[in-house]
Amino acid sequence: MTVIEQLKHEAELLTEPLAQEVLDFLLFVRRRRAAGWPPGFFEETAGAWQGEPLERSPQGEQEQRLDLVFESSIISCKSDDSSDK
Repeated sequence: MTVIEQLKHEAELLTEPLAQEVLDFLLFVRRRRAAGWPPGFFEETAGAWQGEPLERSPQGEQEQRLDLVFESSIISCKSDDSSDK
């Protein structure tokens, strides 16, 4: 099943108010993507921090969470540790 087919299938299961929220979000993403980044954005922001060096403090152990269960699917909250590095 293609992504478009999956989207269509999932859209058929939505209530009208939720379908409107999804549509609004998709239109927002499409407009944002079409607009692109403002000219000079990366040149003005990349490496622009002038304060103390930023440092990520230790995060500790990952919290174990229950899986979210929806009508048509299960979404796992487990993450792959390699993606955090």
